[in-house]
Amino acid sequence: MIAGPTNTGKTSVLQLIAYALGASSYPDHEEIVRQVRAAVLEAITPDGPMTVERGIEAKIALVFDQPLDRAGDTVPQPHPIDPPSDPASLSRLLLSTVDLQDVQLRLAPTQQESATHVLSFRDLMWVCMLLNERVGSAQLLFEGNRDKNRKLLQVVDAVFGVHASDGADLASRIKNLNDDLANARNELVSLEQFIREQDATPREQLEEVVEEAEGQLAAIRDTVHRLDRQEATSAEVTAGLRNRHQRAARATVQARQRLRDREALVSRYASLRAQYSDDIRKLTLLKQAGSIFDHLSVMVCPACLNTLPTPPTVRDSTCSLCEQALPVAVTTTSLGTSAAMRETAVAGLAQRVDEQDGDGRQLHNHDSDESLPGDGSAHEAISAELASTRSRFRELNDYWRELADSLPALRQTCSQATATEAELAAQVDRAASGTITPYVAAREDLATQRQAVLVRRDRATAALKQWRSLHVRRRRTEQMAGELAELRRESRGQSDRPDRDAVIAALSARFRQILNDVGYPKHNNTGAIDTKLVPSARLRPFTSASSGGQVLQSLAWILAIFEVGYETGAHHPGFLLIDTPQKNLGGKAAADDEEFADVHLVERFYQHVLSWLDGPGRGAQI
Repeated sequence: MIAGPTNTGKTSVLQLIAYALGASSYPDHEEIVRQVRAAVLEAITPDGPMTVERGIEAKIALVFDQPLDRAGDTVPQPHPIDPPSDPASLSRLLLSTVDLQDVQLRLAPTQQESATHVLSFRDLMWVCMLLNERVGSAQLLFEGNRDKNRKLLQVVDAVFGVHASDGADLASRIKNLNDDLANARNELVSLEQFIREQDATPREQLEEVVEEAEGQLAAIRDTVHRLDRQEATSAEVTAGLRNRHQRAARATVQARQRLRDREALVSRYASLRAQYSDDIRKLTLLKQAGSIFDHLSVMVCPACLNTLPTPPTVRDSTCSLCEQALPVAVTTTSLGTSAAMRETAVAGLAQRVDEQDGDGRQLHNHDSDESLPGDGSAHEAISAELASTRSRFRELNDYWRELADSLPALRQTCSQATATEAELAAQVDRAASGTITPYVAAREDLATQRQAVLVRRDRATAALKQWRSLHVRRRRTEQMAGELAELRRESRGQSDRPDRDAVIAALSARFRQILNDVGYPKHNNTGAIDTKLVPSARLRPFTSASSGGQVLQSLAWILAIFEVGYETGAHHPGFLLIDTPQKNLGGKAAADDEEFADVHLVERFYQHVLSWLDGPGRGAQI
């Protein structure tokens, strides 16, 4: 059973089988053209297994007298595909397996002097393969092509041994086979003489060399497997060291990262510590400014420009120099304070400038008289800011010292982790070199031995091919001698050849039986196959039936020919390929064909096939 969704290559499998057997074309789907190099088919013939390989677009097929898995042990024989009449053609080789080689088909069967052409295996495939276009179609008997229809009738007659010119064909086949046998014997003698002249090594000795080489190769494979197991065991010993080294490597990376982060933190806090120290210096200088610098006191009389004996003072809110009343808030007579109180053009000197340092701290620079020692509130603000800055500096300095003190321990930890990782790495290297190196050397030695054995075996195998070719020719000669003897016995028993009417009657009876088995509706045992091989049911030809009825009659027709031919030992290859047997049946029946919409028709068809293959058809292939 080849089953699957639509367009998955089911029919292509059957077509490639036919192509390997000599068909003129192959399925040219894009996937096949792109991916398929050749069709290779293994078949069982009366003379034993054989393998046929035919490349895509090839005009020659290679035939191996061995199964597919042993095809390399023999020399392939090339066989041309065309013309089928070529004595060396693939068609003639395949037809010889069913004794149909050299069968002549008349172009005009009713005329004794009609021209003829040789039966080909392509013609025989008409009764071995039923593709979709012939299932349930007038193409079943090629009714649209008179030449193919006449040839099909002659092919069926040849299969059952009732061909009209079978006697003449038999005599011609005996003559041709006798000539071929003589030529084959001459070629065999020539090949034997050539081998002797080449002073070839005896076949038995070559076979001993090949057998010994195969034994040595098997021993080498066993040794390699044993080395693999030993190496795996030794690798487990070093697995612990590798794991420890990996953990140590991770610990080293972590220690280096902690040291690097701590050093970066100490460096950043050192910069911040320097900034705080500079702020303390500035605030200290500002606090001491009142006793170091003159606060712009009036020392010269503005009228006469003479030096005053004493600086002006404020007495009872009155200036001692001009005796003018002053605001209550003015307690000193420095230029800045007075200007600010009177909102003069230099009043901006009293504005407070707020500055932000790099650490986000707000510093206050006082240009007014608040910074003067005479102003108690300004002096207190400077002192408070200085005390706060010194407190923060001490906290920062303590934390910085703590971080700096931790650096030696971190450096030592990092150094120890690095040393541990290096030591474990060295241990892993020593363990690996002591474990792997011997196995590498052993493997190289085994590889050298294997290569030498392969060369010796290949040379012996190449020499054996001459002897095998001789054996193939000798066996073919023996087969031809047997075929010739069989043809001569058949010639002597021509009087016992089957009657065509009896063959038609047997086909009709089997056709009716199959229709009964599958449950063909309302046929009432009316199924028949006439002398033109046209099937009918209900006393009407199959082309008059519905689509489902035509499918069932097509299947019953091809099965009748196959089953009767196989059971009677006719010249049939013994296999049958059917494409889409469920066409137009069951769930696939046409809407106006309710009689054949019953899915049990399909089930009974498969049941009939299985029952026949398990009974009279045991050994056949469908």
